[in-house]
Amino acid sequence: MSAPPARPPRAIGLYLAVVQFFLALSWVVYVAYLPQLAQRAGIEPRWVPWLLMADQLVFLVCDLAVGLASDRAARVIGRIGRAVVAATLLSTGAFVLLPWAAPQGSPGLFVALTGVWAVTSSALRAPPMALLGRYVAQPSQPLLIALSSFGLGIANAVAPYVGLQLKAIDPAWPFVLSALGLAAVTLGIVAAERSLAGQAAPAAAPRSAEAPWRAAPALAFIVACGLAALAFQWHSAIA
Repeated sequence: MSAPPARPPRAIGLYLAVVQFFLALSWVVYVAYLPQLAQRAGIEPRWVPWLLMADQLVFLVCDLAVGLASDRAARVIGRIGRAVVAATLLSTGAFVLLPWAAPQGSPGLFVALTGVWAVTSSALRAPPMALLGRYVAQPSQPLLIALSSFGLGIANAVAPYVGLQLKAIDPAWPFVLSALGLAAVTLGIVAAERSLAGQAAPAAAPRSAEAPWRAAPALAFIVACGLAALAFQWHSAIA
């Protein structure tokens, strides 16, 4: 008689939902204050939409690169978690410095910090999905991915209200609080990775390389997802 399948670690999914919530909330804070901070840094208002689009393109490229790197790093237990924590601390540091850099009147410094934040924040999007894909049984993956995405849904739901409330607040405190909250919840990613690895079944034998004609539909699907994501981000930024 075969053993019953292990129940999906719902707590991990809920934890990742909290991480994604704080990550999306930091984006809400950034967008709400970007016109004001850009003006303080000496950047003309007409460049703000282009700065937002540049951020989205950086997110798109870095998410793909980080996803590929995290898939290779997952062969060593604990490597993804430590890399995510390190990148997040760097990301939160750049995020906290944005309101400080803007009044200095240096557009180059402001754009550079924005770039560092955009690149390093990719560590919180692709690696959690790589962890779920590697350590969680396929029947349990949809539930955990849905729980993780639930945090993004909540952040998007409260974004209009939060954006309106932030208009009358000095940007320093929202940036600091959102960055510290994100850094605090991310520290648990190492424990989450080890928990997933401990509950995972023995790794299956590596699959042989698939024929090119079999990989073509998957590649087309990935390209379609990339185009859809880019269109959605363009719509959000312009709106």
